[in-house]
Amino acid sequence: MIKRLIPLALLAVSVAMCAVPALASAQEIHLEPAEAFNIAGSGGELRGEGEPTITCTTTSGTGSFNAGSTTTGTSTLDFTGCHTSVFGFTASCNTSGAASGTVTSSGAWHMATLFPGIPITLWTLNPTTIICAGISNITVSGNLIGTITSPKCGESSKTLTESFTGTGTVQNHLSYTGTKYDLVSKTGSEGALRTAAWVGTLTNTQSSAGKLNCT
Repeated sequence: MIKRLIPLALLAVSVAMCAVPALASAQEIHLEPAEAFNIAGSGGELRGEGEPTITCTTTSGTGSFNAGSTTTGTSTLDFTGCHTSVFGFTASCNTSGAASGTVTSSGAWHMATLFPGIPITLWTLNPTTIICAGISNITVSGNLIGTITSPKCGESSKTLTESFTGTGTVQNHLSYTGTKYDLVSKTGSEGALRTAAWVGTLTNTQSSAGKLNCT
């Protein structure tokens, strides 16, 4: 029995060692030069488990890299034309103090790669409470992982485009270096946290062409 177990143990060790490079391959990437930028986007959809989908028509905003950094920063986003369907009726959605149909959110992010070298942005969102029809409050928080679709690694451009995708209410990218990063939402102040997805695109535009260095 012992002789039979030894090969199995060696096989388990070999599999574990083969798994290490996948995690080690994840690394920070850099945009050089890194400048303040404007943001534009398609608005997109917020899909919360057990909640009606919130659809927005356009996105605008600003962002900047942290002092001395070419990989981390913060952004503020304004989603406009935001609405949902409540009992068959279209209801406008907004954050507190914003105009009807405008949702304002913000967060911090850093750029990295996923195995096998897919450039991404990992966002940590500040909690954002969205009010629909003046009565329904949905608070969104947590994390988002977006894929950088342009420029490709090693290329230069004044614009950088991120794509956020999901299947139903679940983000398509949820893991980075073995840790789960999920977007969550809850209804009211006492509601349970449930998984959510934001589906849309963001395009950052800066004055100078920046090179995306992934090595």
